[in-house]
Amino acid sequence: NVPNGCGLFCYHAIQLLSNAGQNDPATTLREFAENFLTLSVEEQTLFNTQTRRQIYEYSLQ
Repeated sequence: NVPNGCGLFCYHAIQLLSNAGQNDPATTLREFAENFLTLSVEEQTLFNTQTRRQIYEYSLQ
């Protein structure tokens, strides 16, 4: 439900890891993956759209 989403997942993973502090990186990423799989199709689509907007906005700065 996130076509061509590899970059989106990488971008989000980097954000998560940079905010994780001393938390185990593997646990942080595993929790994200597990939580993402529980999202509805609509929520996954929203993740796709919102993350693409964030990346685009960041590139304009």
